[in-house]
Amino acid sequence: MSRLEFIIKYWRRQSLTWHFIQALALTAVIGLIDYFTGNEVNVDPFYSIPILLMGWFGNKNLAVVISVCCALAWWWANAAGGHSYSSEWLRVWDVIVRLMFFSLVVFAGVIFKQQRDSIGDRVELLERSQQLEREIISISEREQQRIGRDLHDGVCQYLAAISFTAAMLNRDLERESSSRAAKAGEIASLLQDAAKRTRDLARGLSPVDRDEGGLESALNELASITSKLAITSCSFISVGPVQILDNARSVHLYRIAQEALNNAIKHGHAQAVVIALEACDGTLSLRVSDDGIGLDSSCSERKGMGLNIMRYRARMLAGTLEIQPNSPAGTVVTCTIGRTSGERDGFWAGITPNGESIAQRSQRPQRGS
Repeated sequence: MSRLEFIIKYWRRQSLTWHFIQALALTAVIGLIDYFTGNEVNVDPFYSIPILLMGWFGNKNLAVVISVCCALAWWWANAAGGHSYSSEWLRVWDVIVRLMFFSLVVFAGVIFKQQRDSIGDRVELLERSQQLEREIISISEREQQRIGRDLHDGVCQYLAAISFTAAMLNRDLERESSSRAAKAGEIASLLQDAAKRTRDLARGLSPVDRDEGGLESALNELASITSKLAITSCSFISVGPVQILDNARSVHLYRIAQEALNNAIKHGHAQAVVIALEACDGTLSLRVSDDGIGLDSSCSERKGMGLNIMRYRARMLAGTLEIQPNSPAGTVVTCTIGRTSGERDGFWAGITPNGESIAQRSQRPQRGS
């Protein structure tokens, strides 16, 4: 702790009465120094010290009282030191000038303190707003995970049981050569499809498992599903295991990758996309690169909600989000975050088995996964 911080802490711990007494004592000391140094040395600026201290740690009214005391101390030191004037009114005028100067010091000190308090209040409000945003996001993610678990463990199992019953009914009706066997088979097929859709929905609500390697597994599954369901070829690159101890950070990264992938397919008309996790020098980078037509500024302004959400999630991670053109065509979305204090060293790696960095591989999307 520096001496200045120690002094500030010392003064803040004191009561208002003790502040006033110390300011009076300091004024008296400065007055004595002014008396002993005589007219050869000007110590007028030092009278500002007790005034500023009273205005900063006390209040404006007491600071005005101290300024009056400083003016009286100067007058006493000037008179006791034998400084002569051609007229006593000149001495009074000198006192008035000093009092005006000390009043200006009070005014400046109070204004500066008010500005400092206002800035402190705004910073505190911003910190509280950010904390509230983090809590809202955390509650939302937890609620989504709960709904996903309920769908998977409840509705999916219930649909699977009904589907199994319908399949058994279909077999029984087929043995009896009933005309309704086809209808029963169709019902069983629809129930199987409903169960699959519900599982996919539950997976989307809770995409990242809390176990080791959950983010890698989720991103790999995202790339696999995209390649199966879309025309776009999507691949995932990672050197693992990449371990992120905070599941909320993993979910944020997954959502950023998901939104970047959707933008690449919907707006960029990409034919190939690479999702990559890269670790280097204590930072983790999530990179989504494509070979599409790119995202121009006008498109970003018209359809910028997804980009704003990605930037918001990056801020929640205390990271940065960059959107740059890919070479020779396409877009690269990069989210870079630092390691938290609870995460151990050496759990990230940035070199692929053939010696090529993940960044180099992710910059050139390859068709076919």
